[in-house]
Amino acid sequence: MEFAIYSIALIGGYAITRYVTEQTSFHLRVKGLWIHHWILASLLMTALYLFEIFNTEVWGLLTGIALEGLSRKNWSIKDRKQ
Repeated sequence: MEFAIYSIALIGGYAITRYVTEQTSFHLRVKGLWIHHWILASLLMTALYLFEIFNTEVWGLLTGIALEGLSRKNWSIKDRKQ
């Protein structure tokens, strides 16, 4: 049943992230790098793994966030506006 919870959280994370990114224009840019939400989600997943935190809902949500960012056309970390 954990797989079902993970799947629902993944879809929810993807959908919520898609909605938020379409409604806002917030961008985190640092010294020529564009820090996308998929990078932040991946870093958080790495930290959770290192601290051995294995909450099914959180992992599904973060996976959905990361996949939503990677499914976009422009997911490069190099900031082209610099």
